[in-house]
Amino acid sequence: MRAYALLFLAASSIVGQLGCGPSPGGGGSCPDPGDPDVHYVSRDPEECTLIDFACSPPEEYFGGECGCGCIDPGPQACPDPSDPGVRYVSHDPVECTLIDFACSPPEEYFGGECGCGCIDPEPQACPDPSDPGVRYVSHDIEECHLIDFICAEGQSLFYDECGCGCISPETVVCPEPGTTNVLYVSHDPEECMLLDFACSPPERLFTNACGCGCIGPELPVGHAP
Repeated sequence: MRAYALLFLAASSIVGQLGCGPSPGGGGSCPDPGDPDVHYVSRDPEECTLIDFACSPPEEYFGGECGCGCIDPGPQACPDPSDPGVRYVSHDPVECTLIDFACSPPEEYFGGECGCGCIDPEPQACPDPSDPGVRYVSHDIEECHLIDFICAEGQSLFYDECGCGCISPETVVCPEPGTTNVLYVSHDPEECMLLDFACSPPERLFTNACGCGCIGPELPVGHAP
C-alpha cells in the first residue's frame, strides 16, 4: 500500500512539472507591437489605469497585463458600386472629409478608406412606367440632379436609381374633358412639365398622366351651364 502511495505522489509531481497546473501570469498572447494594425498607448498595466484615451472607429480597445492600446480589425469590404442600392458620393477618403451631404431615408451613410456615400438597406423596385399613376420626369439619375420639379397635391415624389418623378396614391381618374367645369391646358404630361400656367379661383389645378389643366367647382343641382 505504501508503494502505491509513493507511486501516486511521484506521478503527481511529474504532471506538475509538465505544466498541467495553472500557468503563472495567465492570459493569452499579447498583441504584436510589430503589427501595423496594433497601436500601444502604454505597455505598463499600472500606467494604463491612469490614462484616459479612446480608440477611433473601427479600431477596438485592448488592455490587460500586456498594456493597453487600440487594434484595427482590418480593412473592411467596400460597398459594391455596381449594387443599385449603393450610391458613392466620392471614392476619395480625403475629399469625403470636405463634402457636406446627407442621405435620404431609408438610406444609410457609409464612409472610410473606400470613400463615402449612401446605402439603401432595401432597394425598392422601380415604379412601373406603364402605371397611369406613375409619372417619370426622367429615367436618368444624373439628369435628375439638375432638374427642379414639384409634384401635384396628393402625389409623392420619388428619386432613386430608377430616375425621378411623381406617384399618385391611387389610380388616376382623368377629368372628363367634355365636362363644362374642366379645362385642359394639355393632354401631354411631358408638355405639362414645360408649361407655366395658373388657375383662376375657385378653380384648382390638376396635373397627372391625363395631362394638366383646371377644374372648377361642381355646379349645383339644377343649375344651367
